[in-house]
Amino acid sequence: MTPAWIACSHHIAERTRLRSPSLRKDTAACERIADALAAIAGVHEVRVRPYTGSVLVLHDSDVAPAALLAEASRVLGGARILAPDEPPPLDPEIPAFSMLARKVVAAVRDIDKDVRRATDGTADLGTLATLGLVGAGALEVATTGQLPLPPWFNLAWWGFRTFMTTEQEEIRHECNGGSDP
Repeated sequence: MTPAWIACSHHIAERTRLRSPSLRKDTAACERIADALAAIAGVHEVRVRPYTGSVLVLHDSDVAPAALLAEASRVLGGARILAPDEPPPLDPEIPAFSMLARKVVAAVRDIDKDVRRATDGTADLGTLATLGLVGAGALEVATTGQLPLPPWFNLAWWGFRTFMTTEQEEIRHECNGGSDP
């Protein structure tokens, strides 16, 4: 679990927005932080959004964001105050793929193995899918006598797939936390 943190996400004269994941959907923490910030001299209004973990503080121009952050940190049990422009720490526990995704991957792998066995390694599922799509396209052109433009979603998919294929090594590098496997 990521340690508690709070940051000033926006500040202009008389208006400061704080953010903390510790406030998300925790109404008791939201009430505590609203009461504590409202008690600071010069604070006029505090609006807490539990869904986003955001606190909007309307205050006099002489109220420093550092004072608001310090009080919010205290209320949140000593949450770490992020420096300006410091990215928030990410939770190191990344959820595994869903059970459905794992089952789909296993089923496709099994079908691919069956295809390779049946063809003595001459073809695999990817090759058959490619040939099937090329054949379907050729059949459409042959039967209609026209070469239609592909719809936008096909173009978008082909662009995405081309990126994923050509940048595969860089993507793998990033998915391994910037280190090589």
